[in-house]
Amino acid sequence: MADFKQLFKKYWQFGLLAAISIFLLTIISAMSGDPRQSGSSYNMSANGYSAWYQMMLDRGVKIERWQKSFPKLAKIYPDRAGITLLQVNSQLERLKLTTQQLDWVKQGNTIIVLGVTAPAEEIPFRSDVNSAQGDVRIETTRRFRADVPKIGLPMSTPTQTALKDRSGSIITQFNLERGRVMIATTPYLAANAYQDFRPNYELLTKLVSQDRQRILVDEYIHGYVDRKSKSPAKPGEVNNRESDSAPDKGDVLDYLSRTPLVIVFINLLLGILVLIWQQNRRFGKIFIPKSPEIENSEAYIQALGGVLRQANSNEFVVQKIGTAEQLSWQKKLGLGGESLVESQTLITAWEERVKLPTADLRFVLQLTTGSRRLTPAELTLWLTKLQIIDRQLKNHES
Repeated sequence: MADFKQLFKKYWQFGLLAAISIFLLTIISAMSGDPRQSGSSYNMSANGYSAWYQMMLDRGVKIERWQKSFPKLAKIYPDRAGITLLQVNSQLERLKLTTQQLDWVKQGNTIIVLGVTAPAEEIPFRSDVNSAQGDVRIETTRRFRADVPKIGLPMSTPTQTALKDRSGSIITQFNLERGRVMIATTPYLAANAYQDFRPNYELLTKLVSQDRQRILVDEYIHGYVDRKSKSPAKPGEVNNRESDSAPDKGDVLDYLSRTPLVIVFINLLLGILVLIWQQNRRFGKIFIPKSPEIENSEAYIQALGGVLRQANSNEFVVQKIGTAEQLSWQKKLGLGGESLVESQTLITAWEERVKLPTADLRFVLQLTTGSRRLTPAELTLWLTKLQIIDRQLKNHES
């Protein structure tokens, strides 16, 4: 734990810089756009439909953004006809209409889906296709063929071509009782990138408004959810509230999960985890610090002095401890530790090898070899000198 704190103090600036970098890069990445935003009327980038949607509003067309699921649309308008639902896929997808969608169309409604996959032909990627609105710019090699499955419709369903060239159909219409289903091979028919190609905008305008129906642009498939509107708009009322994309207070997590912000938080969390893991890495060999020497001389002396005072036999203990200590000192000074040598021999070896004053050593040896009983003060001093000599020898060896 101590090593981690030291590393954190030393490298926290690098960790903070890395976390900020990850956060900024993620923000930039998120601002570049959620893939689901392609085709959204809120999206102002090249693959968005904000310019076409604004053009429709400027013309006074009854158009609005639909931010609920299709089952809710069918539930809110179960028996109502005259609605055109425009869906612009974010990427090419296979389309299989559900029974609920088919029943809804049969009532007299229209579903238009841009970006339905089709076989790729060996033709130029870019072409200008003639239409009643002018030359429509198409940038895809995919074309619908006659043998394309009817996307869940009966094989006898009447089929028309709304836009085609010699290679096949680009926009196909299926007539289903009172309603219609239209599919296009390109999701970018009237994207912002084609603002200079007015025939593209006019063609899509004709497709969605030819029956003068109420037009709904599906934003639910792009991640926008309307939870504030509890009741449907009245007939003929256009819902232009931009706040429809805002979540309820209780749905913040769900809202974040539908936006690029969730990527920001996930990457920030990963950055923090990487930082923690990095701080726990070892940058060298394991260093085991030496255990600090505990200076317990005073406590040792006091405890031993108390025992000796109560036993009233300090001369015996002085002799035993003094002899053991002298043998230890002799061994460290190269004089052998089997038997005691003369005090002067030990003092001479001390002078030659340790090169420190001999006063403490002389005092200890004198009281050790004496036969009289030591006073408590002398005993305490003698024990203190023992500790000093031991420490000096230890420092000499190291």
